[in-house]
Formats: sequence, C-alpha cells, structure tokens
Amino acid sequence: MKVQTEPYLNQKDRWQPSGRVILAQYDADSIVVYQAYPPAIGHFAASHGYFGGDFKFSRMTWIKPNFLWMMYRSGWGTKEGQEVTLAIRIQRSAFDSILSQAVHSSKFYGN
Repeated sequence: MKVQTEPYLNQKDRWQPSGRVILAQYDADSIVVYQAYPPAIGHFAASHGYFGGDFKFSRMTWIKPNFLWMMYRSGWGTKEGQEVTLAIRIQRSAFDSILSQAVHSSKFYGN
C-alpha cells in the first residue's frame, strides 16, 4: 500500500480553521485507517493480506485515521494486545457508515 506523506507545515494552511475534521489518507473510493492488534492477528493479516487465524468479528476494536494517533493510543505498540499496528484500506462508504453510527464521548483524548 502506497501511503503519501507531506510535511505538516506544507498542509496546515489548507485545513479548516475551526470545527471538527478528520485528517486521513483517502480518495473517492477508500480511506486508510489504522488498527492495533495482538501479534497473532496482526502478523497473520500482514502475511496473508486478509484477517484470519485468531481474528474474530466479535472483537471490539478502535480504528483511527491517523497513524501517530493510533501509535500513541496503543502505547507505541507496547500495550498488551496492541503490539502490531496495521494500515487498512477500507471502502469510503463503509467508513462513512461507521462514522454515522459514532457516539460522541464526553472525554477528549487529544491532550
């Protein structure tokens, strides 16, 4: 998967000046999200190109559209069960559906 990067200072002036935004790699059809997994799940998916092995659809998971945010929340890959972070390209319509079902939290984790 080719992920494009751009220096922060080159992009920040294009960002919306206020409100809530999602910064992510995306195109008209897909968006890249990041998820942290235990090694058995993460290594299987990275090796095979799909989820299998110990992966279960009933497992609760967080997706993040920002790699560094995911790394921070997973303790930089040191939290138990979150040692392997994967970049996953999903359909934009699936992401939009997930986002439409989101529940706002009363706590902001950005500090």
